[in-house]
Amino acid sequence: MKQLTWEEYYDGFYGWSPSTQKSYAYRLSDYGPADEVWEIAEELDFVDSAFAAKFLEKAFSAGVRFTPEQVLEMVAMVDQSLLSKMAEQTTVPFNREQLEEIYLMIDDSSFQKISRRSRIDVFDDVKELRRQAAASSAARPKKKGGLLSALAAFAAGAAVAGHLNKKHDGHCDGDCANCPPHYGYRYGRWYYGTARPAGGEPVQGDTVRESGVKETRPKGRDIVPWASAFMNA
Repeated sequence: MKQLTWEEYYDGFYGWSPSTQKSYAYRLSDYGPADEVWEIAEELDFVDSAFAAKFLEKAFSAGVRFTPEQVLEMVAMVDQSLLSKMAEQTTVPFNREQLEEIYLMIDDSSFQKISRRSRIDVFDDVKELRRQAAASSAARPKKKGGLLSALAAFAAGAAVAGHLNKKHDGHCDGDCANCPPHYGYRYGRWYYGTARPAGGEPVQGDTVRESGVKETRPKGRDIVPWASAFMNA
């Protein structure tokens, strides 16, 4: 099987069918610059993502080194292990923004290596804020309760206790929310109570009616109006 140079493969790539593109990739004798390799990998990814990842792995093993931007674009294409190796050997160091973006996408050890290479600690701002917070907390004086605080607490407790022990004297004091059950006359009618004779004073338990206290008669003595004349004769 005849091998292909990178120039031959790259020049003929877009004229081949997807199956031929993949087949000829196995015949490569070398790989070209990172920009061209990444370009071909993206094209292969449209057809077969797994094959594109394998293509990048072979290119990396052959000595192709990518930029931080290209490595970041490979996040969804290659696994974490390969991505970590590529990140450690980029053509140029990562900047702060790129480090923040690739954090948690590669191994911790690899992230530490590329951070040291860049001489950037992406957590220095967080560490500084923590130091400032700790210093502020240590310098803040602790509050101590004095005599005035104790007296205020005692007065508040006494007020609450007095409110709870308050007894109602039977007269309206305006404190309707805490008013105990009672009867009275309000808004033109009596309220509370059970049945009482007409005109009688209501007592606790009287039945309420809008027009006043309900009139009652002894049981078995209901009288129709037309019969009253015979009973009074």
